[in-house]
Amino acid sequence: MNYKIILGAGFTIASLYLTAQDQKKVTFSVSKNYLKNIEQVMRSYKKDLAYSKEHNQKPPNEYNVAEYLATMDPEKGVLHNQNYVELESQIKAGKFKSDKNLKFFGQTLGKDGKQIPNEWKERGPYSVGGRVRGIMFDPNDATGKKVWAAGVSGGLWYNNDITSETSEWTLVDGFWANTSVSCIVPDPNNSQIFYVGTGEVETGDITGLGIWKTTDGGTTWIQIFATEGTQSGNVKNGNYNIPTIKVVNNNGISEVYAGVAGNYNSDSLTFMGLNQSGLYKSTNGGTSFTKLTNLEWTSGIGYDIQDIEIGVDNSIWVSTRGSRFSGSTSGGRIFKSSNYGATFTEVYNVGSNGSRVMVEVSETDPLKAYALMQGATSSEPLRIIKTVDGGSTWISTNVSGSGITLPTPIDTGQPANDFTRGQAFYDLMIETDPQNDDNLYVGGIDSYKSINGGATWTQYSKWSNNNALGSSNIPIVHADQHALVFNPKNPTQFLLGNDGGIFFTPDKNTLTGSNAVQMRNNRFNITQFYHGTLNPTANYANEEMILGAQDNGTQRLSGAVLPNGFYDDSEVYGGDGAYTAFDDDDKYLIASYVYNQHILFTPQGGYYLIQNAGYRSAGQFINPLAIDRNLDIAYTNANSNGTSTVKLNRVTGLASNPLSIPVTQLTIANVTSGENISRIYVSPYTTTSSTLLIGLSTGKLYKVTNADTTPVTTLINFNFVGNISDIKLGASESEIMVTVSNFNVTSVYYTTNGGTSWISKEGNLPNIPVKAILMNPGDNNEVILGTNFGVWGTSNFQSTSPTWSLYSNGLGKYKVTHFDHRPSDQTILAVTYGRGAFTTRIDDSALANNEVDHKIFKNRVYPNPTRGPIRVKFDTKVSNIANVEVFDVSGKLVFTKNAVKSEEEFNIGDLVKGYYILKVVQNGNIIYSYAIIRK
Repeated sequence: MNYKIILGAGFTIASLYLTAQDQKKVTFSVSKNYLKNIEQVMRSYKKDLAYSKEHNQKPPNEYNVAEYLATMDPEKGVLHNQNYVELESQIKAGKFKSDKNLKFFGQTLGKDGKQIPNEWKERGPYSVGGRVRGIMFDPNDATGKKVWAAGVSGGLWYNNDITSETSEWTLVDGFWANTSVSCIVPDPNNSQIFYVGTGEVETGDITGLGIWKTTDGGTTWIQIFATEGTQSGNVKNGNYNIPTIKVVNNNGISEVYAGVAGNYNSDSLTFMGLNQSGLYKSTNGGTSFTKLTNLEWTSGIGYDIQDIEIGVDNSIWVSTRGSRFSGSTSGGRIFKSSNYGATFTEVYNVGSNGSRVMVEVSETDPLKAYALMQGATSSEPLRIIKTVDGGSTWISTNVSGSGITLPTPIDTGQPANDFTRGQAFYDLMIETDPQNDDNLYVGGIDSYKSINGGATWTQYSKWSNNNALGSSNIPIVHADQHALVFNPKNPTQFLLGNDGGIFFTPDKNTLTGSNAVQMRNNRFNITQFYHGTLNPTANYANEEMILGAQDNGTQRLSGAVLPNGFYDDSEVYGGDGAYTAFDDDDKYLIASYVYNQHILFTPQGGYYLIQNAGYRSAGQFINPLAIDRNLDIAYTNANSNGTSTVKLNRVTGLASNPLSIPVTQLTIANVTSGENISRIYVSPYTTTSSTLLIGLSTGKLYKVTNADTTPVTTLINFNFVGNISDIKLGASESEIMVTVSNFNVTSVYYTTNGGTSWISKEGNLPNIPVKAILMNPGDNNEVILGTNFGVWGTSNFQSTSPTWSLYSNGLGKYKVTHFDHRPSDQTILAVTYGRGAFTTRIDDSALANNEVDHKIFKNRVYPNPTRGPIRVKFDTKVSNIANVEVFDVSGKLVFTKNAVKSEEEFNIGDLVKGYYILKVVQNGNIIYSYAIIRK
């Protein structure tokens, strides 16, 4: 990131080399402003929480609030997301292109004989999916099998044969400037033209920007309607949420109608696009749009548009949602135009200004329409209405005996009058059968069908077998329904889009039995992971990693690499996943739910909660955790927002006594209210006690020694100006790397003297949030960063100003939240929020022809870490023996053993516990080297 530290009028520092004492003087005023902005954000969060409860809207996501605090400009209290648009342009122009292959990624030989870097390989999950709102059958496919669909944070995808259970999805472009997609529609006059709307207004979690358009059937795309304006306070102008688009054929002219809605974005704690809300129209293919002033609730401010539907007679039906403007009358309404938007008539008003309305019109009868909406009061959470006279009169479920009813969920955990279970602001779906408009489909948590225009209902999907659902002979389909789309080429088929991805129904007339609705998520990898860990005892041939996902539990990816490059996936634990951990003797793994709810699993099938009941609700929503693998102790953040002390939970006896695990709460330091633990790192070098490095959300860095007994805390840096997102050690506890994740700050710091002085390693890094860091253990000039815009790397980290380049081939520009490294086979895991898990491997050889024959896959050191006994595996084509040399961190040769056979066991138990480099030598040539840990 670019940075500027203000010392006084007309004087700035352009580079950093500061002692802790010097930095304290420089950053005090910045810290003061940062704390003030944190306090303001938390006040805003509490107000938004109260507002959401009062208006039955989705509460702000705690993770997104934490993300805002972790990335906002500390001085101004705002995000600089416009930086991504500029960065995208710079990358397209060739800036930040890597001119050197990093050993981090190894190399293969291409068909032309040139070396190709093996960067990131997608590993899964293969079939988990994620939240989907936009689906479209390709109008150019005569077979009706090709489908386009989109994740709300995972970009646009296509599947060439949705009818096949083995067909895979393909990502369109991992480097779009905005990957939040809400809807996709074709042009009725030109099937090569599609429009894609961005932003998820329903949650406010993910902000879009404008519309993407293709004129060649999806081969190439351009961004249009991407207006981004100024920001005043916490109100930002721009077209950030396009939940609905429709294209109307007006006598051969394609008219594009785009609904824009403003919202409160819980990721940025900013009101996004409130002034731009309304209905927009283009008659020139999106080159320009005009806001229709006849759909405004007050002068200059349009209604917040939720849905647009086109009648068989080309009438335009528009429904609205509540606005975040105080006193707005936006929500709960349906409008209709019979003259291509020249005038609109309000045909329905539910009577609640905050109501979200989804409208649906018949494809055979211009006078028939339905709508599903939030009800008028808290006692009426849902309402369905129906008209058969073009909107002049309606029948409604809030009127007894009207002839239309609400579905009653089988699930006894859902209210009888609310099949969304209080989530109509989020999951609300309605669709008519294109062949018979008396066949009506609605969805909330589960899905329902009526064959008599809503008079009676049958449930045809269930999210689980809980709460009386087990006896129902209907398919299990992921919860939270957002979209239903019929196949225009074969209207007996339809697709569901929900929080679990895409589900295919081959026959709308057969909706019973377990296969009536079938998951179609092969390679549809849009999973949002918070954290992940490699099993240190696994290897490439038999992998195991666990990762915590948003709303998709803790996922295990394991086994051999499948032909498609993925690993088998399974769920370890449900709900929201969070931090994960393995020990290094394969005795246990730890999965997490939110806050301080951590679960220990043993290979024998044991399952243990490892926090006292009184501690489980403390901590943050996605709560930092780290384990000391030498002593089998877990350390977790015990702080909640607003506390003035830094506290840890220390959980001992993980390997020896899981039935009765002692938990001790430790006070580490006194701080200002609002400062939280953002990162916990356990040193692998201190093996007989626990040494921790603890980073705070305000930039303080603490070293804690003897954390396993009587902790001793040292503040080794006063303030890095921002949220400490990652801490790593190099070859010893003196070599420390720290990243800071905010905009407009120095993002990368480095010390070789344990923190007495720090050096900025910013170099040419763009001004984007940095989340993770990892140094090549065999080359301290090579460092990679995980950012909100993919992976960046440098080959000259030790220089005064490192040169950073984008090293994100295969992974794209998705947010990378964490790196993990397994020394035994040099595997690196990149955890992403929106595109699942990726791996690569550090490799000194550059001679392989393909992944299977790659030399590094034949080389291995295990177990690593080791208590003494160790084996080396190597390629025996040249010789069946090799010499082993072990060096300490100073480069001194401390152990040798000659004529070692591949996989022969020998012992390094006489070495002092710590970090070493092991080299395998044949005929005087180093075959490979590995970082090893003697524990």
